[in-house]
Amino acid sequence: MNVPTCSRHFREFALTKYPTLQNRPAFLRLFHYICFSSFFDSSTGCLVIPTRRLAEEIHGVPYTTKFNGKAALEEFRDSVLHGLTWTDHSSTSPHGWNGTARTICDFGFDEKMEAELRKEWSNRSDDLVDFVSGRDYLRADRYADRAKVRAAYDSEIASLGLNATQAQILEHLRQVDGPSLIYRKLAANDDAVSAATAMLPTHVADMQNRILAAVRRDPNVYYYPSSNGRTCRLSARGDSILGLKKEVRRAATKGWVECDLRSSQFAILATKLQAPTALVLAESGESLWRELNAHITGHRKDPVGDVKAALKEFIYSLCFGKSQAKLKKFADQYGIRPLLDHPMIQELLAHRKAWFKQIKQDGGAADVWGTWHATSDDRWEGAVAGTVIQSVEMEIIAPIFEVAAKHGASDQFRICLFQHDGATISFNSAQKKARAQRKLKEAVEQRARALGVSTVLEFTDL
Repeated sequence: MNVPTCSRHFREFALTKYPTLQNRPAFLRLFHYICFSSFFDSSTGCLVIPTRRLAEEIHGVPYTTKFNGKAALEEFRDSVLHGLTWTDHSSTSPHGWNGTARTICDFGFDEKMEAELRKEWSNRSDDLVDFVSGRDYLRADRYADRAKVRAAYDSEIASLGLNATQAQILEHLRQVDGPSLIYRKLAANDDAVSAATAMLPTHVADMQNRILAAVRRDPNVYYYPSSNGRTCRLSARGDSILGLKKEVRRAATKGWVECDLRSSQFAILATKLQAPTALVLAESGESLWRELNAHITGHRKDPVGDVKAALKEFIYSLCFGKSQAKLKKFADQYGIRPLLDHPMIQELLAHRKAWFKQIKQDGGAADVWGTWHATSDDRWEGAVAGTVIQSVEMEIIAPIFEVAAKHGASDQFRICLFQHDGATISFNSAQKKARAQRKLKEAVEQRARALGVSTVLEFTDL
């Protein structure tokens, strides 16, 4: 468990304002969680507090039926934050991993407390303390704690049954000095990050600043495979720079380069289904998004704003197995209903239906590495299809790590972040940048051709 740190000033402010926090470790840990956690429900915007975490991490007791989460919150409310409100716990909550969860509806902070907290999120002081004990938290402590967390992570990853491609990706990312690179880049781009967050609505900016504060404390990105094996994807767990909104993350990594596969999920699905119209578009190199936007708006240009976001979500959902009924509901909700009348979309839906039927008859399907994924009562054929698509996507992007291992030192570049169908790369030589990008592009596109998929690797300077 990470040490709950903050600036000395903030701790003194909090204990002065809320004196009942004094000498109450559980209260102090809960107060810190409320102030700094970024575990929010994406649909309601409310802070999530799992009962297991409340028991084990905050109160330091076993999570059993004997632990009364409601009573613990009531005691804290009555003693410290009198305006604190929360929902009833729900065992079916998407945030109730390994237990039940509540969400905090109102922190009960006044304007002065809110202002002080926002200052703390942006604090760059090295004068840090343990919020619970008040002990100094020195730079050496910070490095030592990061090393412990990293060692525990490495040990956990080593115990997992990774496939060769997953292992290759994680091994490269482990060897790159990511934390130092991220910390320095974030500091260098501080003004750009502040400008990006200032453009966001207050509640969204607050969330971004909570994440940024956590990244400054520990810039490590901890990638994990799916705990239930239902996707091969490697995703960041906990607070990390990858949890930031795109515009904030790009501001934070200004000066680096993003690479990603062009419309890869669509191209993989077209190949898997051998859908003629979709294959023609994928092979042509024409923009999928312009084609779809032209059908909806009559304008053959890149979609923007909410339309672009809706089109992308629709295509991702189509590729990753969302049911036709849910796709229709989504299209109606976001005003893109005409998309379902596009001949190419109709073709994909028809071919996809036949593929789903085959998966159901076979009781599952194999991914690109030959691993079998069975259907079950709680895993329908669309979910299995999505897993297969994701495995092909990972195998196509994986050669960037082979190139980095072979040429990264001589061409002076490092892959700093991994984002499913792409990565963020630091090129340290302007003279060698084009050569390195050409090697990365050729390797990826050669792998895509070998798998019969028409996609290309594109680069964006940040």
